[in-house]
Amino acid sequence: MNQFEIIEILNQKQINQLHTLAKKMWWSNDRTLDEINKMLANCLSFGLIHNDDLIGCARVLTDEIKYAFIFDVIIEEEYRNKGLSKLLMEAILDHQKLQQITCFDLTCAPDMVAYYEKLGFSKDFINVVPMRFTKSNSQDE
Repeated sequence: MNQFEIIEILNQKQINQLHTLAKKMWWSNDRTLDEINKMLANCLSFGLIHNDDLIGCARVLTDEIKYAFIFDVIIEEEYRNKGLSKLLMEAILDHQKLQQITCFDLTCAPDMVAYYEKLGFSKDFINVVPMRFTKSNSQDE
């Protein structure tokens, strides 16, 4: 297979490759293989395959009515700047389960804002402010 293919169900080899890929990213470098499996079981997953290897991925959590949140858009470094994350995003936006969705959200590093704006995303949240509550995982408390 010399083409790129988007898949939704990853085999064990691809899950292991996803774990390796996640370890290279600052926001996911502490995820265990068990956590990767649990994440995949609880969201829509999009894997980007080239020559039977996982070279990119993205995940989506959704209510399948109005909202979808896109997580962990990752492309293996040697494949970046080739339009492949756009391919992943198009697969997400065109997915059958997401056709009713009107609000797709994501978070990204500041240097990626211009890229996502080119894809139609905006920093402008109308009448809402994104917020986060961070729960401590400390066993000592």
